[in-house]
Amino acid sequence: MNPTLEALSLNQTPIVTFGYIMQVLFSLIIVLGIIYLAARYVLPRLQFKSRGTILSLEDRIGLDPQVTAYVIRAEEKRWVIVVSKNNVAVVDKLEEA
Repeated sequence: MNPTLEALSLNQTPIVTFGYIMQVLFSLIIVLGIIYLAARYVLPRLQFKSRGTILSLEDRIGLDPQVTAYVIRAEEKRWVIVVSKNNVAVVDKLEEA
């Protein structure tokens, strides 16, 4: 093999040094810290909280991928409704316990 080609091929390979590894680890720690802070402080403030006084959602459960059942309270009355992609149906009015 030609010594000139061998020297050129060695010069093209990256050399991983301790400083390079430390720089990558430091960058990773910074990115993970930003993700932690965003998840801890920013995301909870972006969640929508209902402030309704007459209507409230008491419970919900997914029945199928596009079908969900809800228990809704309006003042002192409660209903079970089922919502699908194309339909909303009142299933039953619940008695007070």
